[in-house]
This record gives sequence, structure tokens and C-alpha cells, in this order.
Amino acid sequence: MFDISVKANVDVVARGLSALAFRQLPFAEARTVTELGKLAQAAEKQAMPKVFENPTPFTVNSVAVQAAKKSMPVARVYIRDKAAQYLAPYEYGGMQYLGGKRADLVPVGAAANRYGNLPRNAIRKYLSRPDVFLGNVKTAHGNVYGLWQRPQPVAKKTGRRAAKGANTSGKLKLLVAFHAPVQTRKRLGFGDRAQAVVSANFNRVFGAELAQAIARAT
Repeated sequence: MFDISVKANVDVVARGLSALAFRQLPFAEARTVTELGKLAQAAEKQAMPKVFENPTPFTVNSVAVQAAKKSMPVARVYIRDKAAQYLAPYEYGGMQYLGGKRADLVPVGAAANRYGNLPRNAIRKYLSRPDVFLGNVKTAHGNVYGLWQRPQPVAKKTGRRAAKGANTSGKLKLLVAFHAPVQTRKRLGFGDRAQAVVSANFNRVFGAELAQAIARAT
């Protein structure tokens, strides 16, 4: 969450304003911080794919703006509650947030959607197959807990055709790896980015909004 207030900047400008311009100042200030909030929102959404690989639309669109009012000239750029829970560790550091899940489910041999996630109820559907099991398997890289598929004998030895979706590799196939939550390394940079947008655009936006406010009053 990032609160945008430009009171200090506005106070400097206010000293040299005419009486008419000074009366319009509260309107211009509120509109300025709201517009700066929208610019910061756009920058945060554009940065998401640079921080995370194929973020979902839900994650990208979780960045929101609370507009300022004349009586309270502060705009707020924030991430909506549900997404904020799992994005917060990427801003402030800490362990991955998995919600109600016991592990991070990472598709390996299983089909994933365009965002790299398992489709809804995928685990349940895989476990309904007699050749799939959930368990710990010793591999060359250590024990791996996940969803595994048993191999089916190759057709040339049995004379039978392999069932659809069968594992014909001759060895166990890892479909989904279950990873314990880890300390986050990526950083979203939400606050720093928003501050940079405000600093870079204040003069232009405030000048335009003040000019419009004065024009409406004359």
C-alpha cells in the first residue's frame, strides 16, 4: 500500500498564487493525487510480468486506487486483500504465502494452464487414475514428494496398446512436485516504484490540474 500526499509540494506553490488560484487549490490538489495514483497503478501493473513469470490477470488487476477527496487530499494505491496476502512477502521479504495449501504445487509432467498453474481439481482427477499415486520417491536428486505416475509396460512386449495418457517411459514419472514454502528472493518494489512515478510526474500533473481548476472558476 502506498499513500500519495503532495502537501509539502503544494504548500511551496501556494505562496505565489493569486487569490482565485488559491481558492481552487483544494480541488487541484485532490485531482492531482488521484491522477498520480492512477499513473502509479498503471506502472505497478506493467511491472508485474517483469517480476513474475506469466502472472494471472487476477494478480495484475489486484492493483487498485482509492481516489482523493477535497476534504482529504490523499490517494491510496494498494493491492486488494486476497492478492496482498501472497504478494506481501515479495515486497517486504519472508516466506511464501500458500494460503490453505500445505505445499507449492509445481507442474512437472502434468498439463498446466497458460500461467503455469494446475487447472482446478487437477490433483483429484489424477488421483482417480489407478496408475497415479501421491507419495515420497527416492531419486538421484534426493527424496521428492509429489504426484507420480507408474509406468505401463510397453506395447511391443505385451501386444496391447497403451491407454490414453499412460506413462510409457518405463520408469516413474513425476507429474506434480510438492514444494515446501521458501523464503522469497524476488522483490516487487511496489513502494519505490510508486514514489518514483509521483516524483517524476508531480509538476506536470499539478500544473495541468491547477490550470483546469482556475479555468472552471472563471
